[in-house]
Amino acid sequence: MDDSLLIRLRRRQQSWVLFTFLRRPYSARDAINRGLVVAAVAAAIVAPIFIGGRGGDAAEGAGEAFSAQLAELEELRAERDAEGGSDELDARIMQLEDATQLGYLERDGDASDKGALAPDFRLLDLEGEPHRLSEIPGPIVLNFWASWCEPCIEEMPEFEEVSQETAGRVTFIGINDGESLETAREFADNVTGVTYLVLLDPTKSMTDGPYPLVGRPTTFFIGADGIIKKLRVGIVNLETLRELVGDLIGEELGAAEQAMPAEYGEAARNIIDSAKANYATADSELQRWRDNSAVFADPGWQRNMLAQVMIWSDLNEQFTELSPPAQWDELHRKVGDALAQIANAAGPLVRGAVESGNEADLEIAVSLFETFRATFDSAAQNLAGVIDTQ
Repeated sequence: MDDSLLIRLRRRQQSWVLFTFLRRPYSARDAINRGLVVAAVAAAIVAPIFIGGRGGDAAEGAGEAFSAQLAELEELRAERDAEGGSDELDARIMQLEDATQLGYLERDGDASDKGALAPDFRLLDLEGEPHRLSEIPGPIVLNFWASWCEPCIEEMPEFEEVSQETAGRVTFIGINDGESLETAREFADNVTGVTYLVLLDPTKSMTDGPYPLVGRPTTFFIGADGIIKKLRVGIVNLETLRELVGDLIGEELGAAEQAMPAEYGEAARNIIDSAKANYATADSELQRWRDNSAVFADPGWQRNMLAQVMIWSDLNEQFTELSPPAQWDELHRKVGDALAQIANAAGPLVRGAVESGNEADLEIAVSLFETFRATFDSAAQNLAGVIDTQ
């Protein structure tokens, strides 16, 4: 089906379910994908009943700098209402209004169709920082997703994989459609483990506005000139994704040079698995201490904790000796950073607390360990997932 027919279907608001059943499947995978999209559309109808509707305020979770701008804008508006305006005051208010406007930012000639200028917007990321589409270097892969959309969640790890392969050449953006910061963060970080840019649209300003969708997931492939080159409704498999992204940058992805050397993959996987096992053991020992503080003075418990600290250091040293291929360097670095933080920051603090008998210092050390371990778990999941697909 060509893009013009898809546009006409959308404009006439015809049923995507009817459309998918009228078109002959071109492969078994297409038939499966079609079924998933139909299921996603059905879920879109009933999901608000069960999840309580939309996520809320577009500025939910705004970061410190953005919140400061909003606060200043509110104060200046109040000042103008109370004392009247001035050229300087009005100019500053206008500047802040422009800088803090979230949602659609209209441009001449924009439309959510192939060959059109991609509609511009400003949305907040998971850390509350604003991002404007037109200020992000292209090419861009723009994907709309939601936690209730099974095919969305299924394809996100593969988007992560291609994002890593094309790091620095293509920007991947996932827009969470209509859910809260908490939900989006849980599914992006913990369920799918993606590290590419995730933006929040809790009020559905995009899909109720410049990007009306006929199904989820929907993905727009935007060139460096800001023009939409391709759009796909429904799940995009890894092979197709590599082909479409390759077209954006004029190169073939997934070729032999992208393969991860077996020796690196095996060594990295072994270290990751060993780290997970040893961190679990440390958790168990620390839980013993939480359940019974008297354990802190037990020589056997102390030896176990000091042994764990030594293992943390050894795992870090082993990992630093590995040399990943260039295309996996970023994934490798994130795992290595987490291992180093556990070994070189949390480890010495745990050792010092145990040797000095200071439980307050151990509380601080454990807090660091748990923070760094959460970072490791996320990074290790991404690297292990790529290794397992090779």
